[in-house]
Amino acid sequence: MNHLDNQYLTLSNAVDDLRKQGYADELTLTEDGLFNNAAQLDPGEFAIDSFHRFEGPSDPADMSIVYAISSENLGLKGLLVGDYGSNAQDFIHRMVQPLPAHEHEGNVRPVQPAPAGTNVKG
Repeated sequence: MNHLDNQYLTLSNAVDDLRKQGYADELTLTEDGLFNNAAQLDPGEFAIDSFHRFEGPSDPADMSIVYAISSENLGLKGLLVGDYGSNAQDFIHRMVQPLPAHEHEGNVRPVQPAPAGTNVKG
């Protein structure tokens, strides 16, 4: 089941659900590039399927983002998790910026916090 961007209450909910959707390949992103099992990958082979941003419950400056990315050519689907906002790791955003975002292009909306107890996954 696919969810619209930013439709999870917590980062752990997003990661758990996205892994159930098949985003389970161990992808690692460093300043040196994108890797899977120590083999370097071409980020240009990937597309962003969804992304989800989160604020820390006690500190709005504690922000994170998870990207669900896939490569049809390589048969890989994985997650990239990083900081978002002022603490962001610049290399994550440099890597994902040129990636196509499938049907999400032009549909990015501001994050609206969900009221406590609200099921946003509907």
